[in-house]
Amino acid sequence: MTINYKVTIVNSALYLIAGSDEIVMVNVAGPSTVILPSDAEAKGKSRVLHIKDYTGQANVNPITVTSAGEKTIDGVSSVILDHGYAHIQVVYDGKNWKTISYSSQSNNNKKKKLREYLKIFSIN
Repeated sequence: MTINYKVTIVNSALYLIAGSDEIVMVNVAGPSTVILPSDAEAKGKSRVLHIKDYTGQANVNPITVTSAGEKTIDGVSSVILDHGYAHIQVVYDGKNWKTISYSSQSNNNKKKKLREYLKIFSIN
């Protein structure tokens, strides 16, 4: 079985997701913004997009993911990818974008603190 995805490598600080994009790799030497389309539903099915820090430099050059129009991402206007190789996967539900998976520095810090807490109390 072969699975083919359209991979787009972005080299500009501002990128509007195109109709054919599926996986977007952000390769920018500075802060950048990726804009999700407002008319994302195509051919009667939900659209799934993957956005990733291609260079591993989002800790110094954060990537803001936002949506065109009045659309939101889990109820907020934007999400920031703020650590090396951070990513977000979103699906359009016909009205707004919903997060399927997401990595951020704050999520990693929460996991680290939980591991430290469990270690203190010898919980495995």
